[in-house]
Amino acid sequence: MFSRENPVFKTKESILTLSIVSFEAILIIILEGMVIMHHLKLVANCNPTSIGEGISESDLIYHSLFMIAQAFQVVLCVDALYHRNTAQLISLITFGLSVVGYAAIQLEQHVILEEAVCESIESWSPLPGSPWAGTKEGLESAGRHFRGMMHPIEYTIIGLIPAFFLILTFFGWKLRKQFAWDNYRNFSADMRIKKGLIATSLLMTLLKMDFFFVFSYAAQLIPSQRLQYDETVTETVLVFVLGAVGLTLGLVGAYRENKYALLAFIVGTIGAVAYLIYRIVVIARPRGDDYDPYAHTRQFLLFTISIAGLLLIMTAVVACQCFSNIRKGVIVYKGDHIQKKDNKGPLVIDHDSNLDDHEMQASHNLIDTHSKQQSQSGQHDSNKWSIE
Repeated sequence: MFSRENPVFKTKESILTLSIVSFEAILIIILEGMVIMHHLKLVANCNPTSIGEGISESDLIYHSLFMIAQAFQVVLCVDALYHRNTAQLISLITFGLSVVGYAAIQLEQHVILEEAVCESIESWSPLPGSPWAGTKEGLESAGRHFRGMMHPIEYTIIGLIPAFFLILTFFGWKLRKQFAWDNYRNFSADMRIKKGLIATSLLMTLLKMDFFFVFSYAAQLIPSQRLQYDETVTETVLVFVLGAVGLTLGLVGAYRENKYALLAFIVGTIGAVAYLIYRIVVIARPRGDDYDPYAHTRQFLLFTISIAGLLLIMTAVVACQCFSNIRKGVIVYKGDHIQKKDNKGPLVIDHDSNLDDHEMQASHNLIDTHSKQQSQSGQHDSNKWSIE
């Protein structure tokens, strides 16, 4: 049995939410693994060109990223439940919505990619003992066979992802109320500190989502030479390295409340957004009759870049607010403004409680009354109460 002292397993809703997200991750990863297995079997009977190899590699990267997204969603869920943090709960729901969009794009994109790998009889080279002939009819027969194996699985994934998302949204709504009440029970600070804590928490939450989408974009650049995005891997390496440096600066600036790290992060983020806008223009530009290196990967690239760009803009805005708070002397983690129950456990915060004002006031009055009683008595009362 799990200990109820652990915030992740504190309530029935928390346990059910984690169970659902974990079950979804395991199920989708297994299904995606089956799609990859059939894809590799098809490609094994082909002798693709360099571009065809790049397309096949891109397809595997997309499936891998989708599987990683499921694992990342579990991480976000555990993080939100442990900290009982509304910002992280919202990020979990938002990330789940992006996974729904990812699933919607995946089938059409996969059809484009699988047709491009073995697109002609010249690239069709069945393995010895293969049931398919090395003719055009054999190629078409193999294509029908593997599509018949992969497409039902992908349709199943497309159906499961939105269903799990709706369930997650329902439990997220229920957890939102619990997080709000925990906040009023455990958090005590003046309004400036409270707003500073909210901004810092939101910044760290956005940085976690930035991490996934920035490195997802970088991973999609891996086959850039084969697909002729670029003649070198310089851009790919720079995105990985600068992305890691930038996100590290953001985390250090937020957690350590270092205004210099935050300022460097803000400047770097503005540059990153400008770069992503440039890449959107380049990728979306019509090529006419010229060779189009993004013909088979355009949808996923634009989807990832658009989300990454939007998240970075939001992150920069929140980082500016945190930077302003630090300059004004609003220090959250280095002060004594945060009270935690029994001086242990996660910090719980809420952004916009839907509790009534009189409930809020009642909780504060109870806490103040209890504090006065303790100071007057000088000892712990055996009937010590808590708000549950």
